[in-house]
Amino acid sequence: MIEETLVFVDGENISIRYKQMLSGGRKPRAENVVIGESLAWTNRIFLAANWNIIRVSYYTSISGDDDAVTSLKRAISKTTYLCNLGEMQRSGQLIPFVRKKNAKSKKESICDIAIAVDVMRACYRDHAANILILSGDGDFVQLFNEVVHSGKRIFAAAFSSGLNQEIPLVVDEFICLDDLFFEPTGAPAAILTAATSATKPQPGIEPNLREKPRRPVAFNV
Repeated sequence: MIEETLVFVDGENISIRYKQMLSGGRKPRAENVVIGESLAWTNRIFLAANWNIIRVSYYTSISGDDDAVTSLKRAISKTTYLCNLGEMQRSGQLIPFVRKKNAKSKKESICDIAIAVDVMRACYRDHAANILILSGDGDFVQLFNEVVHSGKRIFAAAFSSGLNQEIPLVVDEFICLDDLFFEPTGAPAAILTAATSATKPQPGIEPNLREKPRRPVAFNV
């Protein structure tokens, strides 16, 4: 049985770092879904391994009136994710959590707070065995530690651009998003980091089904 995973996406961080990668000359993949600095998504995220995803919550913000918020919510809810579950493939919609922000603001802390509250609620109400957070924001380092202390397995995924260097060190597994959103440049970027030691398991695999310890390898993208 593949363990259930809840996914929490820091949409502002992912969108902002995506644009920075673009500015750095990376070529985006054609299937990416992007809306300004509010949404950046690709279905490649969960296809490199077996994931039993039960929900993807997407937290972001937008400047504008209530109609702008509603319009963004609709766009996010029409965006789907795919995951491999053994020999099957499952799909579902992203669940939007959209806040208004000041037009001059780059990132709203209210989204970070909402993610932290919802993650800890999921941990202590035992909603899933695994938590995956998409963000490279250093503000979440303490949250990662708290998830570990709750007894859940914690995974993180982010771009290399702006990545807080503490994050790969405090999670069970870190996934670099670079080559999942962008065409490869030669050397694979979507690899398990040093934080994923040879003894750490693959996501959602039962202990008796895990492979023997091996060196970290690149995901196929």
